[in-house]
Amino acid sequence: MQITDGKISIPVPALFSFQECLHFLDRGYDDCLYSIGDGYVIKPLEIGGKKQLIRIKEGTNSLEVEMLNEKPEPLILQLVGRWVEDWFDLNRDLTLFYKLLDEHAQLSFMVENFRGLRLMGIPNLFEALCWCVIGQQINLTFAHRLKRRLVETYGTAISYQGQPYYYFPKPEVLAELDVEQLKTLQFSRQKAEYTIGIATAFARGELSKDKVKSQPSSEQMLQKLQRIRGVGKWTANYVLMKSLARMDCIPYGDSGLNTAVASFLKLDRKPTQQEVNNFFAPFNGWESYLVIYLWRTLS
Repeated sequence: MQITDGKISIPVPALFSFQECLHFLDRGYDDCLYSIGDGYVIKPLEIGGKKQLIRIKEGTNSLEVEMLNEKPEPLILQLVGRWVEDWFDLNRDLTLFYKLLDEHAQLSFMVENFRGLRLMGIPNLFEALCWCVIGQQINLTFAHRLKRRLVETYGTAISYQGQPYYYFPKPEVLAELDVEQLKTLQFSRQKAEYTIGIATAFARGELSKDKVKSQPSSEQMLQKLQRIRGVGKWTANYVLMKSLARMDCIPYGDSGLNTAVASFLKLDRKPTQQEVNNFFAPFNGWESYLVIYLWRTLS
């Protein structure tokens, strides 16, 4: 990573495609927490207790990160660079995963068709959990609409060139709400209760990313997450995959995943969990990446 005049240059691995990553971020949904432009993404983030606004674009074998609201001290720039590396999962060597894909008769096409796609994360565990609750049992278009209402009502924003860029609400803010306040945003009573409950656990320090990461295995992390009201097997696996970058997660019950697996298995029904497990068996340790690539086949 190089920092020059308030700008950050981050080397990217050979198996990386900025365009594939942007495609994953911009699938026609109205996401309120970043903005995709022609060859760039603008993302607000809070680091070191300060609100930052960054623009990321492709360089020569690099990602170029520009600070749009201010030029912070070098330590903050280093933290921003590390955050971008995590968001794009740049430090992971995909060579073995691509070898496994190449050896699989049905999936080998992914090596070229989706070459360089990375697991785009949600580093904020609280945001990831709330997003899962919001998205339960509704389509993605409506889920993004609910998220926008929540963020614009209870989050904060920074302005750049006349446009607001929003930060996800703090747990302490959502913990103070009552169910009726979220119902006015078209949250169901159950979604409202789950969201407030998760926010309360974070606000009280009962739950944090560090506390989940401290568990010695993915299975124990899953168990800890599933003790939270509203967090089932799908949510726990999704969150471990997207927020903690665990590589061995399968979000069982995900409709898109079921559709993709059924297509490859030529089923006219939803696959069973055992059929899903059998399909994923050759990719032990890379299940999370296979999920992302299977989702990619649907877009």
